[in-house]
Amino acid sequence: MTFFSSFSFRRLLLIGSSALLTNYAIASNQDTNEIAARIAPVGKVCVEGQDCQKTAAATQVAATSDSKEYTGRAPEKIYHTYCIACHSSGAAGAPRLGNVREWQPHIAKGMDTLVKHAINGLGAMPPKGFCADCSDEELAQTTQYMVDKSK
Repeated sequence: MTFFSSFSFRRLLLIGSSALLTNYAIASNQDTNEIAARIAPVGKVCVEGQDCQKTAAATQVAATSDSKEYTGRAPEKIYHTYCIACHSSGAAGAPRLGNVREWQPHIAKGMDTLVKHAINGLGAMPPKGFCADCSDEELAQTTQYMVDKSK
């Protein structure tokens, strides 16, 4: 008997090829505006003698504001780009989007646990699924989208 049974090897091959194709699609579809936003400066240098107080005060207020809007990519787009490979077919035991019976045990664990599993991976799902460039906030929003579609 071999180390991998043919079923396990096929599953591993499917997951690996899906990851490879997904990463290729990411690299070829990157928008220049998205790239510019990711590499934009996060601060400014203030030279002594310049009027920098107004800018610093505005930045401080914005940083401490409690009302934070989601500014990431659309959860539907993330799902249809990265998550659909497994969550539409149930590959590797993934709960299928819209299947209430399959999602109920996961939903019962709570959103914090679901998001933690999306970020860190669980079972056959690697950390961040196949979305290596997704932020934790984007993964949380996408997980909520999937849960909402599966209740």
